[in-house]
Amino acid sequence: MNNNTTAPKQTWKDNLQKTRFVMDTILLVSFLIVLAPQSTGIVLHEWLSLVFVVPFVIHILLHWQWFISSFKQLKRAKTIRERYNFLLNYTLYLLMIFVLVSGFLVSVALFPTLGIPLKIQDFWSKMHHDSATLIMPILGLHLALHFRWIKTLITQMKKKAA
Repeated sequence: MNNNTTAPKQTWKDNLQKTRFVMDTILLVSFLIVLAPQSTGIVLHEWLSLVFVVPFVIHILLHWQWFISSFKQLKRAKTIRERYNFLLNYTLYLLMIFVLVSGFLVSVALFPTLGIPLKIQDFWSKMHHDSATLIMPILGLHLALHFRWIKTLITQMKKKAA
C-alpha cells in the first residue's frame, strides 16, 4: 500500500499570481530605494531610476489584462470602491510616468554621462520633486486597497510551501 500523496498540480494561474506577487514586491522595494536620493546620492538615484523602469514595465505587462479590461469595468462598476480603485490605479500609473519623465528632464548625472547635455529648468525640477512627493500617499492608498489580495496570496503561498 502506497501512502505517498501527491500535491495538487499548480495551474499556470497559480504561477502567474506568484510571479505577480514577486515582481510587485521587487517593484515596491526598488521604488523605495529610488525614492530617497538623499540616501543614495543623486548619481546612484538617477541610474537606479533608469533600472527601475524594468520592474515598472514588467508590472504593467503582468497586469495587462486588468489594464485593458478596467475601462470596461469602470462602466459596470457597482461600488464607489471599484470606481475609486480604478481612478487611483490610473492616477498612480500616470504620476509614475510623469515622475520618471520629469526626473530624466532634470538629470545632472545620467544624461551628461551619456553625452546628452540638458539645460535643467526650475519648472521641471519643481514638478519632479512635487510629483514624487505626491506619489507616496497614492502608493500607500494603492497598497491599502490591494491589502486583501496581498494577504490572501501570502496565506496561499505559505499553505503551498508547508
